[in-house]
Amino acid sequence: MGGMLTVSERILYHLQAYVKYEDKFEVPYDMTQDGISQACGISRAHAAVELKKLKTAGIIDEKLSHVRKGKMRRKVYLLTPAGKAGAADVVQYVTDNGIKPMVDAAAIFPTVLSGTSRSAKRSTPIPQVRYFFGREDDLKALRSALAQPSVKVLSVRGIAGIGKSTIVAKLAPELTGQRLFWYSVKPWDSARTVAEALGNFFTENGRRRFSAYLATGKFDLGEMSFLVNDELAENGYTFVFDDVDSSAGIQEFLRMFRQSSGSAKMIVTAEHEPGFYDRSDIVARNEVIEVEIGGLAKDAARQLLESRGIKGSTADELAALTNGHPLSLEMVTEDTPAGAKYQVSKFFEEKFYAGLPDAEKALLQLASVFQRPFSADAVPKDLRHARKGSMLREVAPGMFEIHASLRSFVYESMSREERVRWHSHAADFYLREGDTHERLYHLLRANRSLEAEMMVSRLGEELLGRGNAHRLWAAIASHEPSKPKYRDQFLLTKARVASMVGELDIAWGILEGLSGADAPTRGDALVEMGRIKSKKGEFEDASGLYSKAMESSKDSPGLRAKALRGLGTVESKLGNYARAQELLERSARESMTAMDQKGMLLAHLELGNVFIGRGRYEEAIDHFSKCAGGFGPVELTNVYVNMGIACAHLNRSGEAELHLRNAVRLADETGQPRAKAYALTSLADILMRSGSAEDAKELCFSALEVFTEVGDRLGTSAAYANLGLAERLTGNLKASEEYYNESLSSLEGMDVPWSLGVRQMEFATMLAEKGESDRAASMLKSSKDLFRRIDAKDMLSKVDRELKELSKGA
Repeated sequence: MGGMLTVSERILYHLQAYVKYEDKFEVPYDMTQDGISQACGISRAHAAVELKKLKTAGIIDEKLSHVRKGKMRRKVYLLTPAGKAGAADVVQYVTDNGIKPMVDAAAIFPTVLSGTSRSAKRSTPIPQVRYFFGREDDLKALRSALAQPSVKVLSVRGIAGIGKSTIVAKLAPELTGQRLFWYSVKPWDSARTVAEALGNFFTENGRRRFSAYLATGKFDLGEMSFLVNDELAENGYTFVFDDVDSSAGIQEFLRMFRQSSGSAKMIVTAEHEPGFYDRSDIVARNEVIEVEIGGLAKDAARQLLESRGIKGSTADELAALTNGHPLSLEMVTEDTPAGAKYQVSKFFEEKFYAGLPDAEKALLQLASVFQRPFSADAVPKDLRHARKGSMLREVAPGMFEIHASLRSFVYESMSREERVRWHSHAADFYLREGDTHERLYHLLRANRSLEAEMMVSRLGEELLGRGNAHRLWAAIASHEPSKPKYRDQFLLTKARVASMVGELDIAWGILEGLSGADAPTRGDALVEMGRIKSKKGEFEDASGLYSKAMESSKDSPGLRAKALRGLGTVESKLGNYARAQELLERSARESMTAMDQKGMLLAHLELGNVFIGRGRYEEAIDHFSKCAGGFGPVELTNVYVNMGIACAHLNRSGEAELHLRNAVRLADETGQPRAKAYALTSLADILMRSGSAEDAKELCFSALEVFTEVGDRLGTSAAYANLGLAERLTGNLKASEEYYNESLSSLEGMDVPWSLGVRQMEFATMLAEKGESDRAASMLKSSKDLFRRIDAKDMLSKVDRELKELSKGA
């Protein structure tokens, strides 16, 4: 141990105080991941990574326990026997050396607990929140809206029972320093009943003019406007009108109140759009923000059900069936899947579906087959007259969708023939729209398999290059092609999509079956198998597969181009840049022969990476710029990552950060978690250069979560190395060494000399700074042996320079 505790040691120090709870039915919030992160002064993502490491090492264990004052069981962390011994050593070290452990249990605020806020100040009672699960993103959106100075009204929208009132009641205690008025609107309310409640509220705050005016029997909106403005002359008021759309008679009064209430803000909940504001208030003046509340996320829905004793597969099925609709989940009393599902279906039937005209039921059925909002043009002419209530809402001008919590119920309520009919209608709509991804999805669900297989065979590259890979995988994952003419191309596309989303084992299984097919298909399968091996860092195997593909490409320049590009990429990753450049230039020429423009662009993309490795960054940027215009969003993600890396090397940090943030955005849009993780890792480098080491660390922890999930050990190693650099820059060399060791450990058993050599060079730099010259020299010599083995001349030169500098210092 050094002069300060590492994060892992701080966690042990914290948990040793809770050993006595390991056999208790109820445990403190302090033992949850949130409690641990708050006590140790680290982010939740950082805590997740450290807890995973400690669990893998057998230092801690986890279990589900009831958390004190909570309504649900949560995952908590306990010390194992080995962990207790380690924690005892940490405590003894802290005591003996009088150091600060940087652990503060008083910093823990149990956000999961129900009840009122400790510091909340309000003037009218707020409905008590009996339980609250999830909704972190929704609360964040509400807080952000209220923080905008121009916003006068925060309108919380959603269908009945979705939890609008609950989330506002949860938010209200946070409005410290505010005098809060809460009014639950009833259908029989009039403008006068609301005005009288406001008058009483003003009186309780020492402002009596409004009540005195009402006592005269007068009720003129113009006069009341003046009085409201006078009563609210000072700041510090927030007004909540719950179910504001349930009474049409109060809308004009509220319009007057909104326009006369000065700096005070209004929060309203509604199923439909209230009548006291219109679209211009939202679009033009930005005075109103609408936040749509959907169902609970899966984990939160499970927690709600578990609090009621419903667990396992039943909880999973109900969460999916209701899309997390809280009220329907709350009404379940049966503990068998069939009984519980029947109760939920009956609830939706009675609450939302029964009594609807046939035309509106048909409209909802159509809406339930769409994956995303659809335009009015998708609705058949005979249904366009159907009423559009809160169940089918307009989410943008001319764009509609059914509420997510109702989609599953309506979809499941249809007969098989009805589903096929509406999916077929949607497929034809997207044919007119030119949206191949959505058309494919609906063709498969309309049992129009032949058309779907023809489309994938003919438009495979377009499908792969545009749209969201995860959604494409969801559409085709379970489909087995039946038409021999289209089978091989369909399966090849399916394997490539599986590889893109991280399903490498599934992709490999498909490709192994295709590797015994005729020459063209066999060659393409071998190329894709080579890509998978390359992703895993198994470069020798990857080269072998690409070479076999070359043998199958005698009459196919297009296939030769792919195989050469794969071989060039492997050589680039190994640091053999001269050989890589030769292979990639040959690939570009073969692509030109095959009239394959995209193949030529991909070769130039990889050539750009070669130039980065050789330190020729301007040439790299030139190659990437030429590629960008010809790529769809999927490949463009990688272009942005590489552009960011090249710009960073040229100290053009602003450009680099812009490119990498674009890469993160595109990776999210196209469903490429691995690409996102690499972009985050590179972005961390930029933030460290600008002095934002803590922000950089958070990006690395986020990247690590992805890399560990998809099993990318090369990416894991890079992220840990960046964490080592971040700690080094902040002077925490002990933590830096730990992370560099993790970086090297990630590569154990892998034949990746170039990557291992680079990691050792980075580690050696830290050791030299730490004053351990001998260890640094040993690490550099090991790195040099690795680069010599693969004849990576450029890297050998870098190592020699490092050794020379080290000897000068000695």
